[in-house]
Amino acid sequence: MKGKTLIVARREFVSTVLRLGWLIGTFGMPVFVGLYAGVIMFVTSSAVKHDKPTGKAGVVDHAGIVHISPGEKIAIGKIPGSSKGTVDAAVRMAEGAGPAGQMVKGLLEGTEFVRFEDEEKALAALSRKEVGAVFVIPEDYVATGKIIAYQGNRSIFSEGKQSQLPLRRLLIASLAHDRVEPKFVERILAPADVDTMTKDREGKWVKRDILEVVRRLGVPLGFTVLLMISILTAAGTMIQGVSEEKENRVIEVILSSVDARSLLLGKLLGLGAAGLLQLGIWLSMALVPVVLLAAGLALSPLIVILCLAYFLLAFLLYGTLITATGSIGTNAKDMQQYGMFWAIACALPMVFIEVILSDPNGTAARVLSYIPLTSPVVMMMRIGSGEAPAWEIALTLVLLAVTVVVTLRFAARLFRTALLMYGKRPSIAEIFRWMRQA
Repeated sequence: MKGKTLIVARREFVSTVLRLGWLIGTFGMPVFVGLYAGVIMFVTSSAVKHDKPTGKAGVVDHAGIVHISPGEKIAIGKIPGSSKGTVDAAVRMAEGAGPAGQMVKGLLEGTEFVRFEDEEKALAALSRKEVGAVFVIPEDYVATGKIIAYQGNRSIFSEGKQSQLPLRRLLIASLAHDRVEPKFVERILAPADVDTMTKDREGKWVKRDILEVVRRLGVPLGFTVLLMISILTAAGTMIQGVSEEKENRVIEVILSSVDARSLLLGKLLGLGAAGLLQLGIWLSMALVPVVLLAAGLALSPLIVILCLAYFLLAFLLYGTLITATGSIGTNAKDMQQYGMFWAIACALPMVFIEVILSDPNGTAARVLSYIPLTSPVVMMMRIGSGEAPAWEIALTLVLLAVTVVVTLRFAARLFRTALLMYGKRPSIAEIFRWMRQA
């Protein structure tokens, strides 16, 4: 990389991150979002009183059928060992997510049922908030199936609501107790644990569960969303920087000492880095839950590295196109409109996401993989599916890198001529002539 490119990149980055508007937008946005969320939580908590979950529910059994093991918690279902880390991470994140999060936490951890002799004692315990709900099972329950439920409030997130699913499991186990063999009771509670088999690239049948799909597709889809946000965020920063220099004609002085290619690449790196830094600061708010979830999923390092490579190449490609195309405009508004055309192209593969994921090696997926504008997003999804051959990954990375170099060369020609044009919108023929002759 030329020294002039680094000088331009450093200058653009420093001048951008020290700008008052950038600082307010970067650090003010998280504060605004935090205040906005705080106001919503304050209004919600003030309007509706949510008691702290007890994790317990009382049972008054007039029918004499319920069998309760003291201290046992009954959840909505058994958690497979392979998913325990992910579920634990979800529980930790749900703890601070308000009433809805507490309900999710309660469903995952389970409810402890406590036996009471009569309604009076049970309701007294509910009033003292020793239990979150009370269920009364009448004598004719077996004939009617009717149960009376008492809960502390009418909220849809109350413990009375969340403990009804564990109660159903308790009743099924109790009805089958001493009447059905324990192994059959377990199958009644969990009648099917399906192992899904699919064919791999070699045509062999292999097991694929939902957790494996999440492990593989979580990172590619996350990088895809991050790429789109990054392009939209950085594009505005890059076009704004170029438009200001073009409108006040400072660009003429700059081009007299720096060649167009070094200037374009320097602006792309400097302004793009500022945009990515801003995005990184915003995303840092979600760092803790992301780390917890990643730890539970045990993500593949290879997938992360490959997606990062596609992400960086795509950012350079789209950044070059957006900056060069935006320079054609005569003012900041025109530049923004021209540049956003490429941002829309980045999101185009998401329209075909069902086709790509259902047949990662199909004709549509492969054709889109070889088109530079759609290649990064499509290949990240194909890599996540586990169906992309190694030679295609290498080939598309090379094609993408070559496209970046070629695009930068022609974009620099367009960039130089367009920046020196004022008050006139060029025709398509003129644009191609600039790229050929400049």
